Amino acid sequence: MADVFISYSRSNTVAARAAAKALREAGFEVWLDHELAAHGSFADAIEAELTAARAVLTLWSADAAASEWVRSESNRGREARKLVQVKLDATILPLPFDQIQCTSLPDWSGDTGAPGWKKVVESVAALVAGKTPALRYPITEARRRPAPIERLLAVLAFDNLSADKEMDFFSDGVSDEIQQTLARSPGVKVLARSSTFQFRGAQKAVRNVAAELQATHLLDGSVRRAGQKVRINAQLVDCANGHSLWADSFQGALDDIFALQDEIAAAVAKALAVVFSPPTVESGLSIATYEIFLRAQTIVSEGARQFDDSGALAEPLLERVVAESPGHARAWELLANCRAWTLRSDKAGGHYAEGRAGVVEASENALRLDPARGGAFEALATLEPWAAYGAREALLERALLAQPNEPSILSAMSTFCWGVGRVRDALKFAERASALNPLFPAARLAVAQMHVYVGNEEGSIRMLAELHERWPANYSILLSLLSFSSSLGYWDAYAKGAADVGKFTGWEAKRLDEIVEHAAILATDDPEPRRRVIEGSNHRLASTGVLPLSWLVALCHYGLGEEALSLAERADFSHMFSPDGPLPAREYPGNIFGPWCTMNKSPRFIDLCDRIGLCRYWVESDRWPDCAEWVPYDLKAEVRRRTGA
Repeated sequence: MADVFISYSRSNTVAARAAAKALREAGFEVWLDHELAAHGSFADAIEAELTAARAVLTLWSADAAASEWVRSESNRGREARKLVQVKLDATILPLPFDQIQCTSLPDWSGDTGAPGWKKVVESVAALVAGKTPALRYPITEARRRPAPIERLLAVLAFDNLSADKEMDFFSDGVSDEIQQTLARSPGVKVLARSSTFQFRGAQKAVRNVAAELQATHLLDGSVRRAGQKVRINAQLVDCANGHSLWADSFQGALDDIFALQDEIAAAVAKALAVVFSPPTVESGLSIATYEIFLRAQTIVSEGARQFDDSGALAEPLLERVVAESPGHARAWELLANCRAWTLRSDKAGGHYAEGRAGVVEASENALRLDPARGGAFEALATLEPWAAYGAREALLERALLAQPNEPSILSAMSTFCWGVGRVRDALKFAERASALNPLFPAARLAVAQMHVYVGNEEGSIRMLAELHERWPANYSILLSLLSFSSSLGYWDAYAKGAADVGKFTGWEAKRLDEIVEHAAILATDDPEPRRRVIEGSNHRLASTGVLPLSWLVALCHYGLGEEALSLAERADFSHMFSPDGPLPAREYPGNIFGPWCTMNKSPRFIDLCDRIGLCRYWVESDRWPDCAEWVPYDLKAEVRRRTGA
């Protein structure tokens, strides 16, 4: 029997084999199941090896956390006090494994010189009695030094201790300004406001914040306002032990609020021993105008931040702010994004050219005042039509260069990569965004959705079901759960979700009912509903000249992939290239790369990709879709032939 049993998910096979190789070279005997999907057939062998092994090494990832087998094997190791844990991504460990020491080796694929790998080997050696690991690399003085810990800071909403409870938003604004200043430093990662500001009152306990957000440090405080005077108390806490690393009080006039915020941020930076970028100098802002800015910011933060009413509601407030203080870069940046979101929604009212000019104006003003305002580049990227892949990617890359840890920018880049078929990259960006904003449903939803596209169907359905259980009133989560589970045949998960459809009203209920009708067609062998769908598709195409990509993908769900390709050859996709018009195109090309889309199995798929601009992007960028590795034809050759490259 082996010394070490390795538990892992199928998607982490490369890392598992690398770990086995490294441990064998270090002198250990390792047992590794190379065919995870066949667990049922080897249950007896697995149990025997698991029981006999002196150490159980679990490689945790989002897939592994969703696997019953990995959890069961890890629990056996935990109960026998022989569990060694490694995290390969930003996944929050499931209970009770989050209470056990875990080494972080993000994207590890075999580097035995990685700082955390030595710790893994030492833990295994301590469990394997009488064996000393034969380390391949000498332990240099540099390696003896503890590896630097990546700080993950949670800035909580400061408590409002003023008698006026209407000033809660003011206290939130003080916290947010400090969070924004700290987030601009490359030396520390700062969790997003939409996650950290969920902790209020008794929920602020260090243990709660650390467990939910995986934060290493938290900054909390209070604001007391009396007339035009304000007193701010703040303290920095080490989540590992609950000790206060630093605490201080700051007081002054409200007219000096920006100076107070910068002073606190600088003090925290010194306490963290990190070199922070200098704070942005904003032009003078009256306290009345500042309060208007905070109200607008609160509206945006509490909205869905995309295709909802929050942008339209915040716009007039932000326009008042920049009119009074045209040197306020953050207000211009937020205004640019609000205008862009409104323009991408049905609120544009047909005045696209005018709206676009407003987004450009606000973005350029923000960048002129502060070139590191990544959100301004994100707003400009939102203006581009869906088929302007290269232009959008370039703007999002500039946004990430300015703010590499901004969740909204990471999410936007994830959506872009999904749209051009780079689904593995899309998952990585989604996971980074979720790690920095773990309590924001949309961020968690994006991770669950992308797991389907990388082949982890079971894990994705499990994640969606768990997200629906946690946020049962979230329409987008339930919509994805019903759509994915019915299309992939996970009918038990579908039935549990469908039971909650009646809790929604209005347009949300109408859209969910459409998914229920879609599932009913999938569940029957009767050809008549499918015939009616084809008839309806032809009628829509004849009357409008267009068919949404999502409509074509739905036909694939019904086993009508060839019919979908024939319809696509007759459909007009010029709207995807239009830079103006009453409303920019809202197409999601990523749908055609899903496991349910049989269109991509045929070389005729390349014609569709060419007509929506993907072929040109792939050739010019030399960044190819992941499906090029598994479609039953040479996708790259077909694309080059089609484009004459």
